[in-house]
Amino acid sequence: MKILRSLENLKSNLKTSTVVTLGNFDGIHLGHQALLERTKEISLEKGLPSCVVTYHPNPALVLGKDKDLGGITTQADKENLIESYGIDWLVVVPFTLEFAQIEAETFLKEILINELGAKSILIGFNHCFGKGRRGDYELLKQYSSEYGYDLEKLDPVFLGTTKLSSSYIRSLLREGKVEEAEECLGREFSVTGTVVQGHQRGRTIGFPTANVQPLPELILPGVGVYAGRTEVEGKTYPSMINIGNNPTFGDQTVTLESHIFDFSDDIYGKKVNVIFTKKIREEIKFPGVDALISQLKKDETLSRKILQER
Repeated sequence: MKILRSLENLKSNLKTSTVVTLGNFDGIHLGHQALLERTKEISLEKGLPSCVVTYHPNPALVLGKDKDLGGITTQADKENLIESYGIDWLVVVPFTLEFAQIEAETFLKEILINELGAKSILIGFNHCFGKGRRGDYELLKQYSSEYGYDLEKLDPVFLGTTKLSSSYIRSLLREGKVEEAEECLGREFSVTGTVVQGHQRGRTIGFPTANVQPLPELILPGVGVYAGRTEVEGKTYPSMINIGNNPTFGDQTVTLESHIFDFSDDIYGKKVNVIFTKKIREEIKFPGVDALISQLKKDETLSRKILQER
């Protein structure tokens, strides 16, 4: 997959007509996956390269609609996931306040038609583009004959009676419902970050943890203790993960810590990926260190059992 990170000279890079889909694609959940799969299908049918248009950073952040939005995937992971569906071209539009003022008709004509040579356009059921979010399926349908492109709108994907969306997945994660989020994503949710120096309290009580500084654009699951895994240099290790402020010790800042089972390597400064399998309990303030250690032993036993069953 070739990636273009500017709207300049798109036509000279592609040198051909394309099959285009566009969207934020945060999380690459099952609905996004259906859109990517259909885009690739049409590209093969027509013998034209597939092209995905997405935006960075998330438009909601730039427009100030949700300052605490939190991404479900990093930009790098999003690009890797899109590539895994066999997409030929990815256009990452630098989203700015200036770009947000472009009229939908202008974006359609100058970018999708003149620059990308769109012969087929696919759009998700709820995606809009252009100033005032006027660019939707109806607007695209209005101009399809004039510009000579086929148009298709994909229906939403439902899990039971729930319409799948990135915002719904974020709400699940904030509640610590990582198993439900996994159903929506088709994979376990994970957080990438760098191992940093912590208080080293865990080491003194027999439960050393990797203190992970997450990438700032990512959402964290809700406060609590989780069974999961930690990926270090391409290898994954069963782990017990805590998100919280360590109330037993009176800390205030929410942190992400992973106690990696049967692991003693020095990984300070290394990038790791913390993978969440199941929440096992809420965070608790214990009366003392002995009570905390007793509970951590129970947590480890339960976490190992959950991970072995997986």
